Amino acid sequence: MIVIGLISWVLGIALLCWVFFSLVSIVVPTMAGLIVFFWTYRMGAGLAAVLPAIIAGSLVLWLFRVALTTARRPEIRLAVVLAFCFPASVAGYFATTGLAEIGISSPLMRIILGVLGAAVVGAASFARLAPDADLVTGTFPSRRN
Repeated sequence: MIVIGLISWVLGIALLCWVFFSLVSIVVPTMAGLIVFFWTYRMGAGLAAVLPAIIAGSLVLWLFRVALTTARRPEIRLAVVLAFCFPASVAGYFATTGLAEIGISSPLMRIILGVLGAAVVGAASFARLAPDADLVTGTFPSRRN
């Protein structure tokens, strides 16, 4: 029985980390959706606040994609991607530090793990959001094919 409890605990933590990682890598649309949800919920919309929240998050992600595909200069594209990756890194730091507080008592180790988590989440967010660059010409392909 103890083994089943330990296995389910490890699987639960792994699932929680996966959900955090998935949401943190696209933190800007997620936070836009949450802000709209809480605002409309407090205005008295009840659970119908989910629809405007989904629309707001999707709109922010769509605006990001439009800005990324219409920008011609690689510097502007890099700035747009970094504008999305920086909040993801900050959220990754705090999520990792919060999870590390569960089992690690040393504040220094929690900070070190938080910085590593921020680096991993920032790099994964950059890899997920950045368009593929042509290494020979230094240009990005158009996504309107």
